[in-house]
Order: sequence, then structure tokens, then C-alpha cells
Amino acid sequence: MSKMKFTKKSLVYIIIAFLVIYILLIDSASFYKTSRIKNKLTLLQKDIDNLKEENEKLKQENIKLENDKDIWEKKAREIGMQKEGEEIFIFKESEGF
Repeated sequence: MSKMKFTKKSLVYIIIAFLVIYILLIDSASFYKTSRIKNKLTLLQKDIDNLKEENEKLKQENIKLENDKDIWEKKAREIGMQKEGEEIFIFKESEGF
């Protein structure tokens, strides 16, 4: 068996290879981690956009509720509320007809 000789040149190549691997895969600012963070950032930005859209819809609904008392009454009746002095009749469907 022949012994492997390390020259200065091959040692430099080995060190450079380790540095490249470290930078690409291991370092806190590696390309791999950076791409994962960018993907997370994209997903979070989509979530933010969806929440902003939902927030805008809720703001518009609040404006309608502030300005239109008929909507108040409709919403109140949907949850079973009634006006003072008003009687509520609940009809149940019978199975015989």
C-alpha cells in the first residue's frame, strides 16, 4: 500500500472544501437556512395579507352596524332576542304531515 502524501496544495484544497461545506450547510447564515427562512417569510406574508383582508371586512361590517339599526335588529333576532313587550312563537315541525 502506498501512503497518501499531503502536500501544502492538497491541504489548502481540503480546508477550502470544508469552508465551503460549512458556509453552505452549517453556518447560521447558510444558504440552506436562508432559503428556509425566505419560505417561512413568504408564508407569513400570505397570512398577514389574509388577516388584513379579513380585518378590512370586519371594519366595514362595524361601520354598517354603527349606521344601520335595522342590521342591529336582524342580528339580535338571529340570536333569539326580542323587543320589549313582544311575544315570540316557536313552531316545531310535526312528523305526521
